[in-house]
Amino acid sequence: MNLNQKAQDVFVTNIAGNDVDWEMSFQFNLGDEDPFFLEIKNRKATLSKGTKPDAIIIMSGDPAAIVRICEGKGDFTHAISREQISIEKGRVMDIIRLTRAITIVLKIK
Repeated sequence: MNLNQKAQDVFVTNIAGNDVDWEMSFQFNLGDEDPFFLEIKNRKATLSKGTKPDAIIIMSGDPAAIVRICEGKGDFTHAISREQISIEKGRVMDIIRLTRAITIVLKIK
């Protein structure tokens, strides 16, 4: 994701003619797996182990659903609607934006 300009462009919002970097943090608490989080800052994604207490989005659920999403075999919208993933905090629109970036990267492979 960090090497793909189109994916990085997903992390930019144009507000009144000015590009604003999207800063977001996603906490994943999945099944019996160790927690991890993803931070988007300066158009770059960083994946870290552990818990981010001030995460903007907090998700929990089936770890297999995340694997399928990262393999391009599903997306967060379907995983949420099938109750494989639940949002404990945050907005679905922000999760959809992350899905767009993942999809762009997977199309190149």
